[in-house]
Amino acid sequence: MRKAIGFSVIIFVLLLLVSCSRQEAPVPFDKVTVQLKWVHQAQFAGLYVAREKGYFAEEKIDVEFNEGGSNIDNVGEVTSGNAQFGITAPEHIIRERLSGIKIRAIAVVFRRNPLVFVSKKGSGIKRPADFLNHTIATSKDSRVQLQAMMEKLGLDSNQLKHVPYDRTYKSFLNGDIDIQSRYITGSVQQLMSAGYKFNIILPSDYGIHLYSDTLFTTDKLINSDPDLILRFLRASLKGWRYAVENVEEAVEITLKFAKEKDRELQTKMMEAQLPLIHTGEDQIGWMKAEIWEGMSKLLLEQKVISEPADLEKVYTMKFLEDIYGKMM
Repeated sequence: MRKAIGFSVIIFVLLLLVSCSRQEAPVPFDKVTVQLKWVHQAQFAGLYVAREKGYFAEEKIDVEFNEGGSNIDNVGEVTSGNAQFGITAPEHIIRERLSGIKIRAIAVVFRRNPLVFVSKKGSGIKRPADFLNHTIATSKDSRVQLQAMMEKLGLDSNQLKHVPYDRTYKSFLNGDIDIQSRYITGSVQQLMSAGYKFNIILPSDYGIHLYSDTLFTTDKLINSDPDLILRFLRASLKGWRYAVENVEEAVEITLKFAKEKDRELQTKMMEAQLPLIHTGEDQIGWMKAEIWEGMSKLLLEQKVISEPADLEKVYTMKFLEDIYGKMM
C-alpha cells in the first residue's frame, strides 16, 4: 500500500511538472516611443487615455511619450530610431517624402486644421478682405494657408503688411500687430482664459482644407512589423474615442502629464479640438484621398514643393482599413 501511494505521488508530481512545462511563456511587451508634436497637453489626450486605461497594455505594448518643441525634429527622432511613431503636420510628411525620407502617415488625429487668424474685438477685422493694409504676423507654415486663402478669394496679398512673428504675443496684444496666426486649440485658449476677446478667421471656412496632427512611422517598420503598427494604432484610436466621449476624465488623465496643471485651460483645449477630431464624418483617424490630393496640389501651387507627390508613398490606409473595414 505504501509503495502504491508513493508511486501515485511520483506520478502526480511528474504530471504536474509536465503540465507546467507546457504552459506558454508570457508574451513580452513591445517597447514603443511616440514623438509628440509639442509639449504635454490636451492635444495628445487620446494617447494618454490609451496608456492610463490599459489599451496599450491590452495590445502588449509598453509606451512612452517624448515631448516635442520648437527645437525638436519630430521626423528625425523617428527616422533615427529614437521613436517608432511620431506626430507631425501632413505637409511635412509630403515634403520629407519628396526629399527621400521614407516615412508614411498611418492615421490623422486632427481631421480639421486648428490654424486660425485672430484680430482684436473692435478692430473691424472680421474676414480675409479686412486683412488688406493691416499688419500681420504669420509662422512659416501658416503663411502657406494665408497665401492660398487670399488667392482663392482673389485678394492681393501684396497689400498685407507682414511683420516678424512674435511667439510671446506682446506685439499683438499691445497693438503693433493687427492680425496673427494662432492655434484655436492652444494659445488662443490661453489668451481667452486670460480675458482677451478676439475675432477668429478660419481658413477652412474659405475652402482651404488641410489635415493637421498626423500619426506616422517609417517604411522600414511598416515592412518589418506591420502587426505592431496595427496594435499601436488600434489602442491609440480606442484612446481617442474614449477621450472624445469622456472629456472630464480625459482632462483628469491629461493633467498627470501636462506641464500646465490648469484644469480649466486643459478643458478648453480639449473642447476646442473635439470638432477637429470627431468631425461627424467617417471614423476618428480616417483619411480621405481627396484631402491628401488637395493638400499636395496646394503645396505645389504655393511652391512649397517643386513636383507632385506620389501619395501612395505618403500615406497608407492599410491599418485603418484593418481596424474599421473599408468605407465608400
